[in-house]
Amino acid sequence: MKKIIIFLLLSLMLLSCSKKQDRARVIKNVGDVENMFQLKNYKTQVKKKINDSITHIRAEQDYFILTGDFNTKMNTKTGIWSLKNKTDTKEIQVDYIIFDRDDVFKNQIIFKEHNKIDSSTSKFYIVKDKSLKSVQLKFFSPKIQEELSKEAKVMYTIHRNRKVVKTDSIVYKNVREGKYLADIKYNFKKGDDVSGYFSEIVMAKSPNNKDSLIMGNNSIYFIERF
Repeated sequence: MKKIIIFLLLSLMLLSCSKKQDRARVIKNVGDVENMFQLKNYKTQVKKKINDSITHIRAEQDYFILTGDFNTKMNTKTGIWSLKNKTDTKEIQVDYIIFDRDDVFKNQIIFKEHNKIDSSTSKFYIVKDKSLKSVQLKFFSPKIQEELSKEAKVMYTIHRNRKVVKTDSIVYKNVREGKYLADIKYNFKKGDDVSGYFSEIVMAKSPNNKDSLIMGNNSIYFIERF
């Protein structure tokens, strides 16, 4: 029986940055990228208070610039943080969602060059179309080598006046590319919102062992208000 290794696709996505270089530092592995998003590694930090709970931070170290909002009450990053290299046009964005003080989720991870998203290595979603009759969301997941199968699901709930008026799901089978269109049709009214999550399961051959399989999971949470 083939051995199944559970792993996080985030690691593979971060590894795609392994060739990123500048004169001061070479990012060689996942740990390097994680370290570059740690504020403790930046000697120069400029902070601007936005309100009682949010402080905007711009941090610099060598040729790297890290910017984003910090929730001082929860003591963690929130929203989209950006890591740029002064010597090129590459950028990594991480979207942080706070569920609890000790539960912070990297919701979207986006790799950019020349301000264009590399959809083959990024995990994110966009709003394709939005009206009071429907909302179209498109989800993107990173590609990994030796993929055998992909399947995914979008679970969503529609609220009106803080009450649930509809819960449903969209299922995707035998997907070849990591691109998923969710067309949610409903007679929306102003004040409504639709929220939920996208979840993808990928099976692939292990790059280190031909007799092994690896299984990855990507999740993205979303909310759209009308």
